[in-house]
Amino acid sequence: MNFKIALRNVLRNKRRSGLTFASIALGLALILVFQGLISGMDTQITDNFIRAQAGHIQVYHEGYIKKARLLSLDNRIAAPDSLIQNIEQVPEVKEVAERIRFGALVGTRRESVRVMGLGIDPSQEQRSGTLASSVIDGTFLDGKGGGALIGKQLAADLGFGVGDVLLVVGNTAKGSLNAIDVNIQGIINTGYAQLDNSTIILDLKDAQKLLAIPGEVTELDVMLRDLDSTDAALIQIDNQLSGQPIETQSWKESGAAIWQLLQLRRWLLSLVSLVVVIIAGLGIANTMLMSVFERTREIGTLMALGNTPGEVLRLFMTESAIIGAAGGLFGCALGGGIVKLLATKGLQPPGSLTSMIDLPIGTTIYAHFSWETLLIFFTLALVVGVLSALYPAVLASRQEPVEALRHI
Repeated sequence: MNFKIALRNVLRNKRRSGLTFASIALGLALILVFQGLISGMDTQITDNFIRAQAGHIQVYHEGYIKKARLLSLDNRIAAPDSLIQNIEQVPEVKEVAERIRFGALVGTRRESVRVMGLGIDPSQEQRSGTLASSVIDGTFLDGKGGGALIGKQLAADLGFGVGDVLLVVGNTAKGSLNAIDVNIQGIINTGYAQLDNSTIILDLKDAQKLLAIPGEVTELDVMLRDLDSTDAALIQIDNQLSGQPIETQSWKESGAAIWQLLQLRRWLLSLVSLVVVIIAGLGIANTMLMSVFERTREIGTLMALGNTPGEVLRLFMTESAIIGAAGGLFGCALGGGIVKLLATKGLQPPGSLTSMIDLPIGTTIYAHFSWETLLIFFTLALVVGVLSALYPAVLASRQEPVEALRHI
């Protein structure tokens, strides 16, 4: 009976209740869409960075991290096979890739351009990386040697294309100069400026030949089965390699700038969500206050007929809960539907936008859909609706019947 009366009261002033309902629903839908898009972007950025750059965990020779920015060859892993065997004994490990990072000069007809060189094992990269799927022209490295991949922007800057020959010059581990000729086998577009603008990717054996470090690498990149197991796997790998001259770090350290940016974006989203929740709460409180003022005589009549202050309080709380629940349900349906569509079809941002941000997003952004998120926000709308009506409901329940009946 209390629910039926509350529902009739909500529908009594359809315009005001409708505006409050719509503000809750639209606010909630916007929060859900932004939440889904940002969560999806965060997942894509993290996954693309891990796959293209460094894996979940990196293993280096002791002392390498301090010189990493210099692309030094002083601290190399001389026997990677034995380390790989030990690392693969950790249950969370999916794949271990050998890589070499080095500084190089790429020769053109007119000039030499400074680039970062990346030596990879093509077969390992195809199993666990993202470079193979980033080829937009030509083909991926075939493992036969003599080929190279370059980023889309670097190819444009050099005026080169698939099939052209590049002279790659680098310093060997002993400091002397060495050079090799490679054919541009493919052009990649990862969405990550460091790779697309200034990196040349060689077969691991070609890089070892250029740098005169046969059988050696500068790092081992560990891919895990689950991103959430990164911290636990890092501890296990450290224990597994205990006593050896190695040092490790996770992607959160190697990609510290990206990790901090993701944390900042989540904080900003939480702040925006809080503002929307406060606005929705104020809207409900305003609606209920107006209802209390308009129904003062009605409240006095109810209490004169024997209704207790507690029953009047519950009536107004129920009305607010109905508005909050209805707005939350519609908002979740609308926002959840849009997020589900964006999670399936994706959203293609303007090319000018993606070129301005140095983040490996890709050409299409996919939202992240979660039933758990919908349930959380629906519950939040319901709770906010009830709490927003607390003051107006208490105000209504404290009316004196005689005074209320005299109200005009």
